[in-house]
Amino acid sequence: MKNSKEMHALIKKRGTNQLDDLTLGLVNAMKYSDSDILYPDFGDVKPGEGVEPSWFYEVYRGTNNFSELTAIHQYISQEALFDDIGELMMGIALVEMKHMDKLGDFILALKGEVTQEYDTQYVSYGKSAREAVQLGIDSETNTINEYNEILKKVKALPENKTTVTSFQLLSKLIADETHHLSLFREWLKKHPESKE
Repeated sequence: MKNSKEMHALIKKRGTNQLDDLTLGLVNAMKYSDSDILYPDFGDVKPGEGVEPSWFYEVYRGTNNFSELTAIHQYISQEALFDDIGELMMGIALVEMKHMDKLGDFILALKGEVTQEYDTQYVSYGKSAREAVQLGIDSETNTINEYNEILKKVKALPENKTTVTSFQLLSKLIADETHHLSLFREWLKKHPESKE
């Protein structure tokens, strides 16, 4: 019998980070992400083409109510505190983790730093499921506003591969956050009397 190399089998090329591939597939398959919009590849990103890594620091890990790290902390804690919204919050938190992962990769591609300190002072849980969802709406709205501010800076630059990739990344992040807003608003509509 011939060995597998002689049989000319087609072998799937694996990414360098198979767990990254798995988590990306998972969040895109869930209802908590806008799977119609994809993350760009960062291979063509170059520092010095106008896009500053510091523009993304505050939304990556900032001490504020709109950073991805704040959202992850908030939503995972709310998942534990409020059974009514546990699945919703965990699903959205997983997408936010992917956002943080991709932002970190992008910041590093721009030769920025991802090792800043973090303070939890802006993490709020709420006292009920309804209040937690409203806090989520406020956070997602602030996050979208922050991404739109960065998008304005990118659009003001001459077009190059780095600005195009930045635009694509921001488009994906905004699409997901907008989807989260829709999910939160849908929950509120379905649970008008929820006072947990």
